[in-house]
Amino acid sequence: MNGDLWRVKFVHPYSPKLVDRTQNYRVATTDPSTRCIYLSKDLNGDFLNRVLIHELGHATMVSYDLLQIIHQMVYPEYWMEMEEWICNFIADYGLQIFRHAYEILGERAWVYVPQELERLVA
Repeated sequence: MNGDLWRVKFVHPYSPKLVDRTQNYRVATTDPSTRCIYLSKDLNGDFLNRVLIHELGHATMVSYDLLQIIHQMVYPEYWMEMEEWICNFIADYGLQIFRHAYEILGERAWVYVPQELERLVA
């Protein structure tokens, strides 16, 4: 992603890798220092898909240095909450956005939309 190699690893549900910045266990975490996304082995189905997309949102923010934009636009006490909101937005609505683009653009959407997103964040 933007030249960064990210790894995705499935770990035991009580792995210390699933402890987040607030010191709470989660079903997944993203570690910017190791460029690794950790997912609980208990995840599956649609929930796994949603969680993975959410975590890829965190990875995207790190790889494209987008966290600084959050830091410029939001008071520090809301940085983490805004980052989580953005990742949830992507996970909850991203697929719907692509579906609507497909309805409008047809087959071109699967090529055009990712290229445009890449251009916007580059």
